[in-house]
Amino acid sequence: MTRAQMKQASKDQLRGNWGWAICLTIFAWLFNAVILDINRWIWTGKDFTYSILRYNNEAIIQGYKPGYDLSTFIVGLITGLVLWGVAYTILDFIETGKKEPWYAGIFSAYSNGRFKNSLFTLFMTNLFITLWFFALVIPGFIKGYSYAMTPYILKDKFAAGQTDIGATEAITESRHLMDGHKMDLFVLDLSFIGWGLLGIITCGIGFIWITPYYRQTKTN
Repeated sequence: MTRAQMKQASKDQLRGNWGWAICLTIFAWLFNAVILDINRWIWTGKDFTYSILRYNNEAIIQGYKPGYDLSTFIVGLITGLVLWGVAYTILDFIETGKKEPWYAGIFSAYSNGRFKNSLFTLFMTNLFITLWFFALVIPGFIKGYSYAMTPYILKDKFAAGQTDIGATEAITESRHLMDGHKMDLFVLDLSFIGWGLLGIITCGIGFIWITPYYRQTKTN
């Protein structure tokens, strides 16, 4: 399937389903933003919005506490699982036509016996990418694309009843699947730069439609 065909398929799939896809996007954003804000407020006394509006980085540094790094890491896993839940939901919609309610979809990585394996796999994925970035930036960037299919493979394993999949099994399968296709995904991402600029020009409002379109295309 070419990029043009994937994009057209995404438009066809979203026709009549934009409201559902937009709700899935917005509420995943809101949940993650609130979690990140609460974490920052607990440890620094300043929320993220305040810091941006006042450019108050000094206050954040002064309010820094040693536990902040660990807390931020844990929050990163929580918010990451929400994004994986969105990926599971979109893939299920493409494969079966089933639209899981958005309020359940954003937490689908936490339910139906998926939590433990999703958490461990996300942790290992982030760990591997981070270690590669520490080695050299470019290999880390490449590995990010190598592991890009991990949540989709994991979801298909769950659908097949393989709930005991190992933490690195889906990562390894993603790496094999992306052999010879990393550039394809990279070019697909580049093809959305124009849409991203449009989202910026519209002060972020455009991303309400652009993000579901991009996610649908990537999943296809």
